[in-house]
Amino acid sequence: MSILEALEQRNSHARLTDPGPDNEALARILRAGLRAPDHGRLRPWRFCVIAEEARQRLGEVFVEGLLLRDPSADGAAQNKAQAAPMRAPVIIAGLLHAQQHPKVPRVEQVASVAAALHGMSLAAEALGFGSIWRTGAYARDPAVITALGGEAGDEVIGFLYVGTREGPSKPIPEADLNEFVRYL
Repeated sequence: MSILEALEQRNSHARLTDPGPDNEALARILRAGLRAPDHGRLRPWRFCVIAEEARQRLGEVFVEGLLLRDPSADGAAQNKAQAAPMRAPVIIAGLLHAQQHPKVPRVEQVASVAAALHGMSLAAEALGFGSIWRTGAYARDPAVITALGGEAGDEVIGFLYVGTREGPSKPIPEADLNEFVRYL
């Protein structure tokens, strides 16, 4: 698959199963992310790989965060939170670790982390895996950020779920360039 084909055919895959990427494939996916545009070479990212039993532990952290946000959350909501990390064999959390810089505002650093996660999703696709980017309340939860190794001020830009595609992807209709592009 060429780079252009990967970009033109990229699609999220909500249903992912085993096998996930092995250590070699995972290293390639992570290295692809580290090639993201990065003004000033600040490396404003931190990545945390969650696989195997660590997914269960992350689910427990999700439940703790849910109960802090909503102490009345019922058993069904708690079960959903616990099961969320089990939706793929591997999760890569992309955290923003913003740096103070006179020429590189925070928004550029957020974009850099987002570009890294997008590069990882394309690398996963090129290696034959599917992926989906998820966020939600857990991405802003301080307990989750701490559990992922984040520091004060860090935030999760996205959770990239990676695994083998199960079933077909939802088709993405072709976008009309004239709807979104203007030429001066």
